[in-house]
Amino acid sequence: MAALADPRVPELPRNKKLARLPGKAHKGKRLLKDRKSGIRLARLGKPWKIFGAAPFSTKQVLPKVKGAPVRAMLVSCPVPIQTQRRAKDTALLAARWTLNHHPKGSKISWFASQPIKKGWLLAYRVKYKVKGKARFSVAAVAVTNGSGSRPAMVFVTIPDRQRAYWRDVNTAISSIRPR
Repeated sequence: MAALADPRVPELPRNKKLARLPGKAHKGKRLLKDRKSGIRLARLGKPWKIFGAAPFSTKQVLPKVKGAPVRAMLVSCPVPIQTQRRAKDTALLAARWTLNHHPKGSKISWFASQPIKKGWLLAYRVKYKVKGKARFSVAAVAVTNGSGSRPAMVFVTIPDRQRAYWRDVNTAISSIRPR
């Protein structure tokens, strides 16, 4: 597979369940509908807010952190890459694609790989350098069949400077439902 030829993406680990991440869960009271991909997902509570979605179908962000090269975001859309026969392989290619939303030279290290209802979840740490200093983000990508013509992708990334919100990765992933 092409993704494994990319030095930024290591081989997938054996199936490993996503553990509860540290931080306080910021649960939302409602679900957002992604009409393009045919899923619903959590609308996270404050300080998360809905932001201009393009090029995604839905987008929620945390306030910017001064000096952080990555903004925390939770997005959904139809899978932006070619789908593969297995959901796990599609998720792998989608995770590689998400590196477009991290600083140049970013590398992935996996910490979860598990099946989810009608799809696959990959959770990972994205390591990068900012002004010579090592930084990282916690990220996850879930690929699932919604009611759209293409599988849905949910992508969440939260930089280390906003680690108090890492638990929101669990909230976002566990909230994914077909529309």
